[in-house]
Amino acid sequence: MDKHEAILLLVISIGAFIIPFISRKLYLPSAVGEIIYGLIIGIFFKDIIHETPIVKFLGELGFIILMYLAGLEINFDKIRSTSKKDLTVYFFSLFLIIFLSFHITLSFELPLIYALVFLTIAIGLLYPVLKDTGMLKTNFAQSVLIIGSIGEIISLLFITGFTLYYQYGLTTTAFIHLMEIYIFFAVAYLIIKSFQLFIWWNPKWTSTFLKTGDPTETGIRANFVNMFIFVGLASLLGMEPIIGAFMGGLLFALVFKERKEIQEKFSAFGYGFLIPIFFIEVGLKFDIFQLIKPEILLKGLILTVVIFLIRMVASWIFVFSGFSWKEIFLMPFSLSMPLTLLVAIATIGLEIAMINKEEASVIILSAILSGLIYPWLFKVLVKKFKIEEKGEKHNIKV
Repeated sequence: MDKHEAILLLVISIGAFIIPFISRKLYLPSAVGEIIYGLIIGIFFKDIIHETPIVKFLGELGFIILMYLAGLEINFDKIRSTSKKDLTVYFFSLFLIIFLSFHITLSFELPLIYALVFLTIAIGLLYPVLKDTGMLKTNFAQSVLIIGSIGEIISLLFITGFTLYYQYGLTTTAFIHLMEIYIFFAVAYLIIKSFQLFIWWNPKWTSTFLKTGDPTETGIRANFVNMFIFVGLASLLGMEPIIGAFMGGLLFALVFKERKEIQEKFSAFGYGFLIPIFFIEVGLKFDIFQLIKPEILLKGLILTVVIFLIRMVASWIFVFSGFSWKEIFLMPFSLSMPLTLLVAIATIGLEIAMINKEEASVIILSAILSGLIYPWLFKVLVKKFKIEEKGEKHNIKV
């Protein structure tokens, strides 16, 4: 490590520590604050950013852990306990979002990558927003998390498909890689079923994967092994490592229902240091003066508005699932915060030449704007509608 990389690592580490405090004072999501911090320090370290392997490694590891946690947060029990009628409504709403995303992209002859940006849904920012508003235990919040979880899985499948298309086109090579991905999912499914059977026959092993607080921290180690197995499998099959990490999180979530303690510990490890480094490193990759150019600002704002409008049109279907009109009004705001996956699209797209630097800047700006505007509006509307928790139910006062 040379002295310039050591200084950059020190500056990033200090930023990872202080940014949450500043973000809280400014009512910003921490991830947005970290990206902005990266953009600012990028002014001073622009010439050495591409010569910092340790920073790059820590950022990539943070990205992998972020996607593993995204899979780990998906509550399969909630999805399984949801009525078929509600699930049908949820899937139809997601289908409408996908259809409208492609329709708008093709109608206005936009680059196809914009369809991916429009349809992407993620719960990385949604979960803390629901928690901050005190709504987490309400039926509305649980329903939104189910929709967001399904949407995130679908979004990652589309990201995988787009990556293949832009790397190989409609060729035999692309088809072979598609078959490899199919094999990957088949193997993952077999591992899940085998592991479930193993745990059922050997329940004492459950503690090995969930145990925390002991000197060896076997639960944390088991999660890292699980995560890297799937990251390795994905890399061997030519897939993005983050897809493997997400699948690894899904596996763990599917097998272990009582995982709250290990989830909190692993989350504390990731969000405590490595994930902030990833977001700061994302900001480092982009030129802040490029982002504030009028044409970039305009395109970023348009993307942000279109993301919301698509979800607003698709939200009418929720009337068939028993939501009140005020909850339906809140729905598009709650599904318009795909910050983590928009950052993922920009990062992956730039690495594999799926998009150029300008398009990546527009997507990053859209991620920042949607991460600022929609959580704030959601919180304002929740206060206005006076949504309150009452056990497992909730009331909306006029």
